[in-house]
Amino acid sequence: MKIAHVVTFTSADGAFGGPTRVALGQAKALAKRGHEVTVYAGAPAGEAKDIRQDGYRLRTFPVVRVAPFGGFAALWPRGLRSALAANARSTDVAHIHLARDLATLPAALTLGRLGVPYVTQSHGMIDDSDKRSAALLDRLATRRALSRSASWLLLTDAEGTDLARMATPRRTTPIRNGIEETPLSSLADRSHTVLFLARLHKRKRPLAFVQMAQMLSERLPRARFLIVGPDEGEGPAVARAIESAGLGDRLEWVGAIPPAETMSAMSDARVYVLPAVNEVFPMSILEAFAAGTPVVTTSSLGIADECQRFGAAIITDGTAQQLADATLAAYTDIDRATALRAGAREYLRSELDVDDVASTLEHEYIASLSAPR
Repeated sequence: MKIAHVVTFTSADGAFGGPTRVALGQAKALAKRGHEVTVYAGAPAGEAKDIRQDGYRLRTFPVVRVAPFGGFAALWPRGLRSALAANARSTDVAHIHLARDLATLPAALTLGRLGVPYVTQSHGMIDDSDKRSAALLDRLATRRALSRSASWLLLTDAEGTDLARMATPRRTTPIRNGIEETPLSSLADRSHTVLFLARLHKRKRPLAFVQMAQMLSERLPRARFLIVGPDEGEGPAVARAIESAGLGDRLEWVGAIPPAETMSAMSDARVYVLPAVNEVFPMSILEAFAAGTPVVTTSSLGIADECQRFGAAIITDGTAQQLADATLAAYTDIDRATALRAGAREYLRSELDVDDVASTLEHEYIASLSAPR
């Protein structure tokens, strides 16, 4: 099949996070299965390109900010809709990584108008919001985009409930985020890094990581606490907290790194800590699993129960004290760390194989081709 994926934004620093990594991972897996895949996305003005990588084509379009607020939602990718329209006749099916934004919503409406069947995957980004801007956008575009979708690909039941408040699905299908399995490096060969790798957003709670680092600084005298990720509002507060902690280069925020370097950072760390709340299916945790890095996270994640079932991560209530206790155990207890790595590997193989995800997508794409237009 000739498949188009549309995602809001991609950049060298990976600022848009999980949805982009999911879209590119799916495109790679589908290309390996013999499909012709093109990924369309917005990008910073200096990074727009048309290249082939990992078996698929990546076409990115320079964005213009149309409002001083709204984050990624207010970025307009010039030329993206025209490119989709120009290639509509040669596109069998599209996969829209749908958000309330000026990239994916216009793309869905354009493809729907041109008769190209598409499925939608919203990654938990379209929730039950009380913001006026969200309500207006839903009336103008989101409801129509969802109504025309041949299938809603859902990470959780709660996501389906939120979307059903706006439209009636033609079809719903559970979907998982997936990742490729990679060779494991020994924990003994790693640095003494305790890692936070995520956007510096309130939901990710980087300040809780700083508090945890302060608690552990004397108990783990060789440990380095490293914060990696772009600023999404919490950067100034994190910088102040790091300065107040007085740990010098043992506690650092180094900013964003290119997505291609994520696995290297994960594979070098002794423990990965994500104090996030209300995250559905964080890709960074899957990347830690694939890297064989013990994970500490919170009970509010959508995959927390499954992490516990497989013994793949230490689940905490998110307080700095519990995060500190769990990180200490994962860092110092080799038996505990080994068990976490084994549980994560079993979870990956049984539930999170990206090739299994690609197989599910193939089935949904084929079903969409025969669905009423």
